Amino acid sequence: MTVRKRILVKGVVQGVGFRPHVYKLAARHALGGWVRNDAAGVTIEAEGAISAVKAFLRDLSALKPAASRIDSVVSSDLPSSGEKGFRITRSGGRAPAAAIIPADLALCPDCRRELLDPSDRRYLYPFTNCTNCGPRYTIVKSVPYDRPATTMASFDMCPSCRAEYSDPLDRRFHAQPDACPDCGPLVTLSAGGRELRGPAALETAAALLAAGRAGALQSLGGFHLACRADRPAALARLRRAKDRPHKPFAVMVPDLAAARRVCRVSPAEAAELASPRAPVMMLLRRDASAFPGVAPGLSRLGVMLAYTPLHAALFRLLSAKGCVAPLVMTSGNLRDEPICRDAAEAAARLPDAASFILYHDRPIHNRVDDSVAYFAAGEARLARRARGHVPEAIKLASGGRSVLACGADLKNAFCLTRGEEAFMSQHIGDMSEPLNRDFMRETARKLSGLLKVKPSAVAHDLHPDYASTSEAFSFPGRKVAVQHHAAHALSVAAEHGLDGPFLGVVFDGTGYGADGRTWGSEFLSFSGRRWRRAAHMRYFRLPGGDAAARELWRPAVPLLRAAFGEGWRREAGGIFSGVSASAVRTVERMLDAGVNSPETCGMGRLFDAFSFIAGVRTEATYEAQGPMEMESLARGGRAYRFEVLDGDGGLLLDPSPALRAAVADRLAGRGAGHIAASLHKGLAASAARLAARIAASDGLDTVCLSGGVFQNRALLELTVDAMERRGLRVLLNRRVPANDGGIALGQAWYVLKGYSPAE
Repeated sequence: MTVRKRILVKGVVQGVGFRPHVYKLAARHALGGWVRNDAAGVTIEAEGAISAVKAFLRDLSALKPAASRIDSVVSSDLPSSGEKGFRITRSGGRAPAAAIIPADLALCPDCRRELLDPSDRRYLYPFTNCTNCGPRYTIVKSVPYDRPATTMASFDMCPSCRAEYSDPLDRRFHAQPDACPDCGPLVTLSAGGRELRGPAALETAAALLAAGRAGALQSLGGFHLACRADRPAALARLRRAKDRPHKPFAVMVPDLAAARRVCRVSPAEAAELASPRAPVMMLLRRDASAFPGVAPGLSRLGVMLAYTPLHAALFRLLSAKGCVAPLVMTSGNLRDEPICRDAAEAAARLPDAASFILYHDRPIHNRVDDSVAYFAAGEARLARRARGHVPEAIKLASGGRSVLACGADLKNAFCLTRGEEAFMSQHIGDMSEPLNRDFMRETARKLSGLLKVKPSAVAHDLHPDYASTSEAFSFPGRKVAVQHHAAHALSVAAEHGLDGPFLGVVFDGTGYGADGRTWGSEFLSFSGRRWRRAAHMRYFRLPGGDAAARELWRPAVPLLRAAFGEGWRREAGGIFSGVSASAVRTVERMLDAGVNSPETCGMGRLFDAFSFIAGVRTEATYEAQGPMEMESLARGGRAYRFEVLDGDGGLLLDPSPALRAAVADRLAGRGAGHIAASLHKGLAASAARLAARIAASDGLDTVCLSGGVFQNRALLELTVDAMERRGLRVLLNRRVPANDGGIALGQAWYVLKGYSPAE
């Protein structure tokens, strides 16, 4: 019996070789019909023997391309037409929008072999790709995803590429970015007033890097600034230009073997490094003294593999010149600005950072920085969600009308929802920078166009002075303010489809609270569609406001005054030997007068103070520098005690006993590693004890941990272990960062589920 089926496949099924996959399956099962891309995903009509059609439907999902993701397969009956041949038809149709553009894919093993084969026609060609790898989101302008809808539209395929593209048995069958040296994009090198094009440009760029020069390289989603990791002068140039005296740089290596020479790489870390996502992975260094200028003071190094053909070609040329050192590969921007997208931007903004520019003529439509990931509590987690992950959808347990969530001000990323899908933008950055606000508006316009949605509600942070809040009011739709830490907790709930009651434990640096004060150590109880603040750390004043995040001794003064009382100078004054006595007296006067000393309970500021008390650092040149260095040193120790007190609005976590113990350990010469480990152990145990008490009182058994402080691996793993030993189920962020880069997902979930604070 002959049957004909219409089949609609939704998910990540465009730009991943799905139509060729369908074509080959249809040929295998001797089916007639056709397949096409459309706004909904992929539509198929398949006709043949009933057993063959059933087998085809079974294999459609079971044998899908590695980079694809199938969310649904819906089939319906059609009259048989007697069609015998199967074909790929022109994209189109009038299906409602549901297609998802895949993220950019790292260079696959097959293309890497061709690229490094001197006999291959694509030898060292920097734009080699196939249906399993290459640019996607960075080049697409609209859906359905076809070459005319990408920035490759102006490159006409040569006969050889056209033959590959048209051959169902070739892995470049319908690979939209397919190109070669005869018909595709080319690189150009600009240095010292001269320009070279093609292979000569690549060869010269490698020679300049080998000689210790720093350069700007146009990559997949924007520019990198690159230099040898073992050349202090080049590193110093990058640090001066980017105003990053100590902030760690990422490095790139050609392959896993090179990564293992520099860092300890677990099997799970290796799999993530070599995956099509190819993120920067935070790995434990083998030798802390190696490449001291790259990540000073830290036990871990951000490492990524050469994920584009351009990078792989450069490493082959560098190897031929005897250069085997990793390359620093950091974002091609100045401090807090978006990464440069084209040669004109790089020439205008990066002349002090780079002595040469290597650029190309394949336009970048959507700029995207590198993703940053790390392993903690048994899974890969994101510190920055960008290339390789965006615009992949996060499936929600339920949906509703489209929401635009504008995120926070630092590490900004926004979120757009469509039905039961949430689409996080790539990392935008610090919204105090005007260029990032432009970037956010541009990306919101492009992503809403790709998704074909018009949000009916716009969520934003509760802070009235945030730039992201101001941007929210520039978009049409009903405005909903969401408390910062409630959004953090709900980002975990959204990821896990959690709809029942839970306790959100959010340890963060800062966030505008419902009482107008600065929060950041929150135990938030969610029940029904209401949430309340059940506990937090005791408030303390922050002398100098933002200055206290740079001068780490400042938050230590009010904390130690509260811990020791009037005798604090006698008990703890010895640890201030490196700080001007007049500066300490000035801070005390500020505290006494309440001048420029806002109240806070931010856990990040407590960690800043402890990093000073431990003797790790007096001043910071980048966010969380002291706590990050303290985590790197943590060894041994005992659990410091935090006291739980009854407060007017709930329970209070008082760090005074831990502060007194840390000062005693410092004065006894026990060392920063001991103090750091004792803080981590004590805070984790105390947080678990307090969470269990609230859970028992409110009838909860699930805890969602989030907030930037929980990117501290030691604290996260100790806290998870301590809570699970108390019988609590612990959920964590996986697909969005625990820092402010994931907060927009929680804002969107807040609106979709109709949450509000308890009266």
